[in-house]
Amino acid sequence: MLFPGSRYRLEDFIEATGGITSRETLYDHFRETMLSCGFDRVNFSIKHDDEVPEEDHRFGIISNYPEDWQKHYAEAGYVRIDPVFRCAISTFHPFRWRTLERVLKLSPAQTRFLRLGEDAGLNNGIGIPFAGPRSQIAGVALATSDRKAEHLTNMDLISAYCNQFYASYKRIIRARRPGPPRMICLSPREQEVLKWVAAGKSDDAIATILNVSANTIAYHLRNIFIKLDVNNRVTAVVVSMTQGLFEL
Repeated sequence: MLFPGSRYRLEDFIEATGGITSRETLYDHFRETMLSCGFDRVNFSIKHDDEVPEEDHRFGIISNYPEDWQKHYAEAGYVRIDPVFRCAISTFHPFRWRTLERVLKLSPAQTRFLRLGEDAGLNNGIGIPFAGPRSQIAGVALATSDRKAEHLTNMDLISAYCNQFYASYKRIIRARRPGPPRMICLSPREQEVLKWVAAGKSDDAIATILNVSANTIAYHLRNIFIKLDVNNRVTAVVVSMTQGLFEL
């Protein structure tokens, strides 16, 4: 699947990032790929992750947000009221910034904050949380400097790109902090379920295809999540493809 004018398919991105060994090279590649998807503003942050060095537990590990906005954000202590940050640390799912005003009870200060961000050149914002085990909290925020910019709107695909980026980032970190390899083995049935998940099928649809109950599919998915140490379908597909556990 290609976004009009984009340079990479997801499969190409997975293959390319799988061979990168430098964090700086990975950051550059990720920014370029997001730009090809229409997002020219990228912010990657980690609040907590036991697998990541303490010095990387910070806001804006990589960020090309406007410098004036970053400085004002820090000086004003906006992290205390930032509804995007608040949502990112409390949900597992990708979200659009513009939906926050509709689904959350924002204070007047939080609403003003969102308008200030738009005035600073952060439009069409999307948040991709990387919530995980052991209180892992990290994420990517994407935006466009142009209010009317054409950009990728498929949230599952955006999430897959971002999750592959984070998986590659953590692989590079682990290579610098070697430990015993983690062996993962999916059963033939689990691989089959994942293939249909990657094809965009729902639990009910997969159950019909495989002639089993939806509860059985849910059971297989729970086991897959445990084995892969993930908590959602998109990340399960990305991690399993990265590990070579199945092919589309």
